[in-house]
Amino acid sequence: MRRHAILAALLGATLLAGCGGNDDKTAKTTAKTTAAPADSIKIANFLYEPDPVTVKAGVKVAVTNADSAPHTVTEKSSSKVFDSGTIKGKESGSVTFSKPGTYTYFCEFHATMKGTVTVVD
Repeated sequence: MRRHAILAALLGATLLAGCGGNDDKTAKTTAKTTAAPADSIKIANFLYEPDPVTVKAGVKVAVTNADSAPHTVTEKSSSKVFDSGTIKGKESGSVTFSKPGTYTYFCEFHATMKGTVTVVD
């Protein structure tokens, strides 16, 4: 009888330990979607950071290239709503996102490098 009580208590504790985990995920997801607009983008290890990124329309965003290879931040459509131009390795540049919306961008030298920017008023 005592063994059953101990097993029931352990089972109850195990079930309770699993509760509440979704609250942390929800908090993290909410934090991501309500993040303040960024004023910089870093390129490191052939990745854009942060990604996705939110920026304010009309703000000049600093782009730091930590890699040794040159990179760009170029809007993916044929109209090229924005383009940083070439940012040499270990150097910095900038890009201005003028028009609100959500855009995908890439590096003209490394097509596998992709990012997403949401431009807000």
